[in-house]
Amino acid sequence: MTQSALIQGGSGGLGRALVNRILQSNQFDQVVVTGRDIQTFDSRDPRIIPIELDLLSDQSVVDASTAVASQIDRLNLVVTTAGILQDESLGLKPEKKLADLSRSNLQTVFSVNCFGPFLWYAALGRLIRHREPITIATLSARVASIGDNRLGGWHSYRASKTAQNMLTKNLSLELSRTNPHAIVVGLHPGTVDTDLSKPFQAGVDPDRLFTTEQSAGYLWDVLSELTPERTGEVIAWDGQTITP
Repeated sequence: MTQSALIQGGSGGLGRALVNRILQSNQFDQVVVTGRDIQTFDSRDPRIIPIELDLLSDQSVVDASTAVASQIDRLNLVVTTAGILQDESLGLKPEKKLADLSRSNLQTVFSVNCFGPFLWYAALGRLIRHREPITIATLSARVASIGDNRLGGWHSYRASKTAQNMLTKNLSLELSRTNPHAIVVGLHPGTVDTDLSKPFQAGVDPDRLFTTEQSAGYLWDVLSELTPERTGEVIAWDGQTITP
């Protein structure tokens, strides 16, 4: 049976490293790679199916899901890498105190980190709603843990990822009712040397600052060992469950 994977945000950074790891595994006959500017994704691998997708556009989500469905019958692995912590062009940065909150920044961060991924899953419809083994993983973050929060701050980012984790749990329960083989998890990739983390790397132990290739390798190891018993969890790069 044909095995198909889909990586959202696979055209750069950690997403591209994950695509490479998945291709190297030789477990999938088709690998859909989506991105806002998919033309930047250069691959001559015949297994790759590039599709343009902007998670902030409802029309793009509909068009992309239709394009995927026109080429494959079902998905066996879906990984969503969408995430935003700051954006200088939007004047968006992690809030240090409650007074720093603004409605526009909250809306932007929630739209990228929470709304977009799960509207995307909803649009994929029958491609993820089947009875074959499937793993759906959305990049989360340790700072989304309510039980582990000792510092406060970063209100929009923390809250959006916590809300994302709740939707992960909900989807895991929904799919498990008809597919006992379904696995839906959040994944914490660790601190990865990307544009998202660069302004906050000063205090990070060099041994815990991962290259995109390192993080992708750790995440692939986690994905490869998952069982349905762990569906609904948020799991760190080292395989440990993160406290909700």
